[in-house]
Amino acid sequence: MAQKRTLDLAKVIEKANDLICEKGLAETTMPNVAKALGVRSQSLYHYVSGRKQLISLVGADRIKILHQKLVDSLMGVSGREALLKFADVTRNYVLHDPALSSIIYHLNEYSKDDAINQEISNIFSLGEKLNLKKDDAISFHALVGAVLGYVFLDKSAAYKNEDKETANENYHKMILRLVEPAEIIQ
Repeated sequence: MAQKRTLDLAKVIEKANDLICEKGLAETTMPNVAKALGVRSQSLYHYVSGRKQLISLVGADRIKILHQKLVDSLMGVSGREALLKFADVTRNYVLHDPALSSIIYHLNEYSKDDAINQEISNIFSLGEKLNLKKDDAISFHALVGAVLGYVFLDKSAAYKNEDKETANENYHKMILRLVEPAEIIQ
């Protein structure tokens, strides 16, 4: 009797995510994912075209979760509170999701049509609803870039001595400065 196939795309993505978290992005290869799943590498190509697409799908999956967390957190919130909530939820999620933070660091490797960039566009669309339309406010693109840049600095050893409260306070000051710039920068 032939063994029933139980592998599907969701399981492949989940296992790749686990490997990224456990061993890092570089070790998340098609052969390593296949080995962890107990299948031959060739079996994975029924679901993805290769490692690049698999990593993009893992990133897209993680960003979908972030998107839902943002939607849930922003319900009934507006103005400055919504902006800070958006920034905080994004920062905290990326800081505590080793797979996503690793993948985002390599975003330049993906085209605009890859799954991960499609999901990032959804995050941008959500953020643009915060209505940062003042003449002196920066673009939402720049704001997200600042948030992600701050996350990478948070993860670095350079700021390990900064306590959480100070880090959060400095982070909020940066976010607010970006959307409510000082009258005159000297």
